[in-house]
Amino acid sequence: MAVNGEGREARAARAWASIIGCVDGKPVTAGHVCRIASVAVGVDGSALSLSTGLDSQSLVYATDEVARQVEELQFTLGEGPGVEAWAYGGTCLAADLSSAATTARWPWFAPAAMQAGARAVFAFPLQAGAIRLGTLDLYRARSGPLTAEQMADALTFAAAALGVMLHTAHPQASPAQEVQPFGGMEESRAEVYQATGMIAVQLGASLAEALVRLRAHAFSQGVGVAEIARQVVARTLRFDPDLAADAGD
Repeated sequence: MAVNGEGREARAARAWASIIGCVDGKPVTAGHVCRIASVAVGVDGSALSLSTGLDSQSLVYATDEVARQVEELQFTLGEGPGVEAWAYGGTCLAADLSSAATTARWPWFAPAAMQAGARAVFAFPLQAGAIRLGTLDLYRARSGPLTAEQMADALTFAAAALGVMLHTAHPQASPAQEVQPFGGMEESRAEVYQATGMIAVQLGASLAEALVRLRAHAFSQGVGVAEIARQVVARTLRFDPDLAADAGD
C-alpha cells in the first residue's frame, strides 16, 4: 500500500480506490474501511468507535475478537491509546505494551490487552477541525513501531473512516457507492448508559462517579462492563452506597 514519496492526495485517492474496489457496488461501511486499513497498514486487526465523550463510546466495527477486546478494555478501564487519542486529538502510539513506560502509563490496560493478544496498539482520532467523532484503533500481535509509510497510510484511512462516519460520499463514487449511514447505538453500550443512570440513583452520586464504580466492579469480577450493566438493568445487581456492590434488590 505504501509508496515512497507519495503525496497526500495521491495516497488518499489510492486508499479510496482500494475501498471502493472491494465493495462491489455496495455502500461503503466501517467494516470495509477497517478490513482494508488492516491489510494496507500491515497490522493484525482494527476497530472503529464512535465517541461523544470520555465516558460515551460505541463500538462500530472490529475486524476480530482481539480488536473487540482491546476496545472493550479501553471502555471498561477508561485508559489506553484510544482514550488518549480521543481526549487530546492526536495520534497515540504504543509500539510495545510490555515496556516499563507503557505499563506505567496504562497499568490496567497494558497487561490486559497483552493477555487478549495485542502487543502494540496505535490509535488515530477521527476529526476535522473542531469535530471529533471517534477513533480508529489498530493492533499488532507483535511489538514494534509503524514505519513512516505505514503511519501515513494509517492517517489516510483514519480520514477515510471520518468520511464514512460523516456519511460523506467519495467525490468520484457513483450513487450506488455512497457511504452507508450507521444505525443506532450498539445495544450493549446503550445498556451501559442505562445502568450508569440507575447506579447514580442507587448511590446518590454523579453519572461520572457511577460509571467509575461500574467499571471498577466489572474489572474486579474479570468480566466486561457490558455484562455488569446487564445485571444492573435486569435488577439482579444493585450498588449499595456503603459497599462496593451488593447483589440483588
